[in-house]
Amino acid sequence: MAYEPNASRSRAVLIGVYAYEHRADFANLPSVRTNVRKLHEVLTDRTLGRMLRTTVEAPRESCTRDEALRLIRTSAAQATDLLLVYFAGHGYMDVLGDELYLMTRESSRRTARTTGIPYTGLLAELARSRAERVVLILDCCCSGNAKLESLDDRKFSLLVSSRPRSIIYGGDGIAPTPFTAALLKLLTTGTHEDGSVTVQSLGQGLKEIAEAEAAAIDPDADYDPWVPREVSSGGAGDTVLSAARHHHAEPWWRAAASRAGQRLRRVIGYLGFCWKTWAWGPGQPWWHRLLAGVVITAALAGLGMGVLTATRPEPLCPTPLELRALTSPETRDALAAVADAFRTSQEDLRPLGGRPAGCYQINVTVQAAPSDQTVAAFSDSAAWAEPQLACPQPGSTASPCPEPLRDVGPHPDVWLPASATEYQRVADAVRRPESAVSLGVPFTVARSPAVLAVSRRDGLTGRARAGETDADLVRAATAQGFTVRGAAPLSSDTALVHALHLPAGTGTDDPAPRGDDTAVICDAATATGQRRALLITEAEAAALFDPTMPGRPSCLGQYADPYTAYYPRDVPGLDLTFVPVTWRDAHADTAQRTEAVRRFAQWLRSPDGLRELGREGFRGADPKARPTTAPLLRDVFVRDPGPPPPPPPAADVDALVRRYGQPGGRRDVLFAVDVSTSSYSGSRAATIRSVLSAAVGGLAADDRYGIAAIPGSTGTDGHPAAPLPLGTHPAADAHRAIGALTAVDDDAPIAAALTGWSDQLARDHAGLPLLVLITDDEDSRGISRPPRGDVPVVVVSTEEFGCKLDFNIELTRAKGACLDASQDLPGRIGRTIAQLTATGGTG
Repeated sequence: MAYEPNASRSRAVLIGVYAYEHRADFANLPSVRTNVRKLHEVLTDRTLGRMLRTTVEAPRESCTRDEALRLIRTSAAQATDLLLVYFAGHGYMDVLGDELYLMTRESSRRTARTTGIPYTGLLAELARSRAERVVLILDCCCSGNAKLESLDDRKFSLLVSSRPRSIIYGGDGIAPTPFTAALLKLLTTGTHEDGSVTVQSLGQGLKEIAEAEAAAIDPDADYDPWVPREVSSGGAGDTVLSAARHHHAEPWWRAAASRAGQRLRRVIGYLGFCWKTWAWGPGQPWWHRLLAGVVITAALAGLGMGVLTATRPEPLCPTPLELRALTSPETRDALAAVADAFRTSQEDLRPLGGRPAGCYQINVTVQAAPSDQTVAAFSDSAAWAEPQLACPQPGSTASPCPEPLRDVGPHPDVWLPASATEYQRVADAVRRPESAVSLGVPFTVARSPAVLAVSRRDGLTGRARAGETDADLVRAATAQGFTVRGAAPLSSDTALVHALHLPAGTGTDDPAPRGDDTAVICDAATATGQRRALLITEAEAAALFDPTMPGRPSCLGQYADPYTAYYPRDVPGLDLTFVPVTWRDAHADTAQRTEAVRRFAQWLRSPDGLRELGREGFRGADPKARPTTAPLLRDVFVRDPGPPPPPPPAADVDALVRRYGQPGGRRDVLFAVDVSTSSYSGSRAATIRSVLSAAVGGLAADDRYGIAAIPGSTGTDGHPAAPLPLGTHPAADAHRAIGALTAVDDDAPIAAALTGWSDQLARDHAGLPLLVLITDDEDSRGISRPPRGDVPVVVVSTEEFGCKLDFNIELTRAKGACLDASQDLPGRIGRTIAQLTATGGTG
């Protein structure tokens, strides 16, 4: 039965951000202003609506973050029955994580975390409300990344307008946006179901309208469709939002308005007759006719100007063309800063595709993915172009299908690999007939020599700043007490070129290298009291030293670390390469995109573009070019380290990639499973069993593994007992042990269990050790500092945002990895174990 909310005890907040201060990042959305006005009218309509005008907050102007949160908090505190929150504007996904941000008036891409409203933060505000029911409606890009979360004991409904990480059309500037237009239609005219419009029937009606519109769209049109989704918990889907019925009777006010209109027409007709008689009646003087003509002409002119003024939209610039640039994680921040400078250049103001002069024409969005995922995506571009065909049976753990759209992101228009070596790895694959992408002629944009950055101003004793081999520098750093760190060669171009010139035994001593150079730098910044030597590039070393660089990683803050750069003579530096990308049958605006790519490339080669690249610590494309900008003119760098060595042969790169892709010997993997009732129950238990089955199935026959339960019993030796002890096991034994796991009505001693199992693995391992913790984080939230151990840890959290918890961040910071429920856990666990136990380090 439908639930009718009490209007006096209910509250609504309608937030529409239609004007943005940083238009280079987020274009204005004039249609959003119409959204809020019309939705307010429907919700407070005397016949249809279920809200009072005094209980609906609908600000006329675009809100700042603080203003929006103040409105939400006030309504959340006042509502005791229904709390409805509506947001329309720009949505933005944090490229370094999986957080959805709702952009407010003062938001920019660089300040998204501080000026935008994080979805998790919004949920926290809603959870503090006294309302019995909460309805959240999001009309913005990437709203599909919003997940249905538990709001304590409240009934919660979520309505979103897009798929995960998807852009949707922002409207024509006059009518409402497509999603809200359909929402208004259903709230006004009703759904196909009998009775009032509930959240559930609204979601079904929106889906039907979206499918009908999508079927009518030209497949070649460059149109980003809206794809609604409605999910509810606790039976919140029966909440009534409108009294409209599919065939409802005419309301009383409409009949009264019709009668008033008839009387008004009679009065106007009488006045018109009098006027006509005075001006054109028989015997009237000529000046009556002249004066009447002048009056009528002036009245028509005034009416026309009034209509134009009232209906004319604000002089807002149209949405710029979205140009996506894909690069490596180690260059993302720097290139994002360079792209910001391009948005304010003259190249971005010249008309493109009918957009008026003076408006921003191109919006360059920089996204990043590790090199191994990027290479895999381009090599299997068909799965990137049509993921639904590549994964006909999603969720299968037997043979996980490639999902580049999830792992790498939307289709790029420009590829900027940190090294031409990465381009060479995919050149042959994209030439195959089945490839869905073609790559243009590449050219070098800038260079950055490979360096060993030593965390001490006086550097390495007895070693020259340039001219030594990479192996000699690493050996010297190790001998002098430095901890050598580098990223995983499969996912970092920097680590790959270093690894090519380091004999076995002279690489890093890290059993689980970080996934990219930014993580290596951030780890070094937080490793107080340690002497570090980092295998990175000159540009990254400049970021360590110079806090004024625009693209400096935010983890470094304003502190200038005293690092000294050493230049190995045998390691080729990174040559940042510009590669145009064309997707077959992807866009109807191919000509515009080609011109936009050409403009971006031309600007990067111009003095302005080279100056911005120099500010980020890059040298010119000419190998003989010396640095001319501030970051590289300090004494910790060498202006002329000598001629760069030639790039490595493709055969050597392929051999190294194959070597690092293979397990580095036998593995010892222990799966520690949180079986407390909060963790091992319902759908979570099924997820945990799927993760275990997928992980065990990906291990080799000679790998040793075990399964332990937390909480569990203690063996006779004083150590925790395991349902499946560490050793080699047939598949049947593993499946039997997984099926035998049962929930325990007790808290899980996570810290103590981690310490015990880590110590046992460190002492008894016969191969590469790895500890996998599978938990719901319930019993680790209150632990301020996780235990330290020598064994890498993989945390598998069954919570949506488990990897953002401080405990899990600290536990996996130095070595390890974290997966949470926002990812495909069964599909990714095997790959994560393989990465952490592949031939480690860089040597």
